[in-house]
Amino acid sequence: MNRFYIAILSLIIFLFPCLSYAGETSLPNPYVISYPFKSAIIHYDMKNEYGHGKVSEGTQTVYIKGDKLAKITKGALPDSNGEVKHTENLWLFTPDYVYEADLITKTGTKIDNPKKYTKPAYDNLSTEEEKAFHNRMEKRGIISIDLLGLGEKIGTESILGRECDIYQSGKELTPENLSEALEGGAGSFYMKSWIWRTAKIPLKVKTSGLRGSNELIATKVEEDLKIPEKIFTVPPGTNITYDKEKSEFEKREALARFELYKTGKPMVVKMKLKKQKMERKANSGTSKIIGDNK
Repeated sequence: MNRFYIAILSLIIFLFPCLSYAGETSLPNPYVISYPFKSAIIHYDMKNEYGHGKVSEGTQTVYIKGDKLAKITKGALPDSNGEVKHTENLWLFTPDYVYEADLITKTGTKIDNPKKYTKPAYDNLSTEEEKAFHNRMEKRGIISIDLLGLGEKIGTESILGRECDIYQSGKELTPENLSEALEGGAGSFYMKSWIWRTAKIPLKVKTSGLRGSNELIATKVEEDLKIPEKIFTVPPGTNITYDKEKSEFEKREALARFELYKTGKPMVVKMKLKKQKMERKANSGTSKIIGDNK
């Protein structure tokens, strides 16, 4: 699968929230999503440009109902032989688990929704700790716990009748700095996002880098309609396995970020990965610093 196509899929996952149950605190629990609708279906078009003028296109449909969210992405990817490979993937977010499944091969994984741990942790904060938590988020320019790395707000624009705030992160490549980046071997990633203000949902996202560019844009938004419950379940016959290592890492990262906003002190997430048989075998670990870089 094309590397940049994977990147835009990951970006979409990143920009949509993992849902959690509502709760009552003196200040809103940032781990609880509050939408301006009871249910919604959002339709997107996706476009990926890479290599020497190669283009792949796809669609994504997002379903939201109460505390559940499902995304179905369909695409057509040309491989190295010029043949087209069709893809269909599901991402399902429930209060307990996050699922990722290939609907063609009928295989997938699930992990614990990390908000099972951070939502009740916030509920246990004192009033003063809640105030400090929100202040630290505000100082970092974080409009939602699920929308990190948006960058600087640069304007507003209406998309499909919804008011959006526009953010950008990184440096957009121009013919001038493109040649400079290529000569220096430096990486460059630029992202521009149009975030539906009252729903905290991206309605348009553009990304670009040395290897290509991607665009995700909403074409239709439907609100307060009936959505069958089966949309929010993994299709029968799909083989789902529990990814223990990833689940634990996501939990630790979420709790480390929670501690950052609670105390203001950067946290380090460390995990030891299991041995895998690849070109060579090695026991390795991974760590991630959760700090002011968001």
